[in-house]
Amino acid sequence: MRQLKPTIIGTVAIVALLATVDLAARAGAVEWEKLLNEAQSAAQSKDYDKAVKLYGDAADECLSSKLEDEFLAKTYNDLALVYEAQGKYADAEANLNKALAIKEKLGEKGDFSMPATLGNLAQIYRRQGKFDLAKVQYERAISIGEKNSSPSDAKLAPFLTGLASMYSDSGQLADAEKTLRRVIKLMEDTKNKSGQTVAMNNLAVVLRKEGRADEAEAVYKQVAELADTTDDSGREKNAARNKAAALNNLARNYREKQQFDKAEPLMKQAVDLLVSDPTSDKADVIIAVDNLAMVYRELGDYKSAETQYRTALELQKGIVGAKPKAVADRMQNLALALLPQYKYDEVEALLKSALETYEKEEGANGIDVANALTNLEELYREQEKFDLAEPLLVRALSIRKASLGANSPAVAATTSDLALLYKEQGKDDQAVGLFQETVRIRDQGPESEELATALSNLAKVLRDQKHYSEAEPLYKRALAIREKTFGPDHESVAAVLRNYAILLKADNRAAEAKVLNARARKIEDSVDGPNQ
Repeated sequence: MRQLKPTIIGTVAIVALLATVDLAARAGAVEWEKLLNEAQSAAQSKDYDKAVKLYGDAADECLSSKLEDEFLAKTYNDLALVYEAQGKYADAEANLNKALAIKEKLGEKGDFSMPATLGNLAQIYRRQGKFDLAKVQYERAISIGEKNSSPSDAKLAPFLTGLASMYSDSGQLADAEKTLRRVIKLMEDTKNKSGQTVAMNNLAVVLRKEGRADEAEAVYKQVAELADTTDDSGREKNAARNKAAALNNLARNYREKQQFDKAEPLMKQAVDLLVSDPTSDKADVIIAVDNLAMVYRELGDYKSAETQYRTALELQKGIVGAKPKAVADRMQNLALALLPQYKYDEVEALLKSALETYEKEEGANGIDVANALTNLEELYREQEKFDLAEPLLVRALSIRKASLGANSPAVAATTSDLALLYKEQGKDDQAVGLFQETVRIRDQGPESEELATALSNLAKVLRDQKHYSEAEPLYKRALAIREKTFGPDHESVAAVLRNYAILLKADNRAAEAKVLNARARKIEDSVDGPNQ
């Protein structure tokens, strides 16, 4: 979910602060301003180590020159944002609490200085999954902001958006929707179309999470239309980015419905928009190219996917000061496009290089380490090197359970992969238990394609063990979910029908199996054309 978040203190605010300084402290204030500007520039260039040092020097200047406490508070606040950008949340939290303590001592100033720090602190809590703490800070920021202005002030939008993100992250989707609709109203009333597009994009994400795919699609289309227009608030520079984001999200909606042919032209348009706009951030271009490549992968056009992924990798390498992790991410993606083309040697080299980078950057138990392990496992499984594949997947599962919790979707995906690996080796008893665990985890959220797949996988292994009465209700439920998700005539529905028919035939129910096969054939003919 994109954020309208508080930013590092700007030039106007700095000037306002300087106006409060007496002559005796003027020299120190000027030096502080110089250091702060240099720190901000370094942060914007993502030279975070330099930014941290400069902010530290600015804090020292505040203390040595005996500048007003507010100077120091703003320095701590901005330093915290640099730590946040590095993922150093403990350091960010510590500096924000320092800033907040100073502002508490000074008292409310009737502006948004206090809410800004509270909002930043809330965001740090949210990123760490400390949702209760985040909610308290967001609500306090909103309350103070409303007191100092009004409930209709657009400056409340960053805090409301953050609160909505917290609700979304914690699964409180109804509250997220309600909050985002308030943000949209604020943006409409103030004719901030850029902010409106961001808020509407976020709303569509929430609707999609709620299983309201058609409503999400309608919102995405509205956003795409809105992004074609400009507003009167000087935000035209964001037009290409906002339109590309809308197209990307609409394409994602189609991808989740497995309508990849509809997703492809939207993603191509998003890439073209960003590439043709000289103000586009290279990072946004890379993401768009990556997403287009993903659509090609889903379409089975691995050569086109390879071309786009290589482009993304070269763009990433071309970013000054590019983090090794970002390059490793692009390498992994490229490997996934090369694997179906049987370019095993290059795939192995890319994945091992990425894994080495992640282990160096995150330690042996990082989440990205787990992702690389699962991809390397897929390579070895493809080559039937099961003795190499299995320990990698077991390790990845252990990391994900420890980091994300036993009931996370990523744990479900890894559990399913391990079950499939056991199935391929004829270890059906081990596979059954893992497939059952996958279904249990997937069944905790709304009914989804992932749950349908888990049900089908469990049904298949039970069917192969001749446990027909246990397998049949699983096929029935998987069929119902896919019919609801994709419609009754989708090829994924046909796949369940075929597998269900195999069970019925094995259970001496040939007449029922014939009916299901006939329906499956009709769907397949409508998709691919009748067999000649």
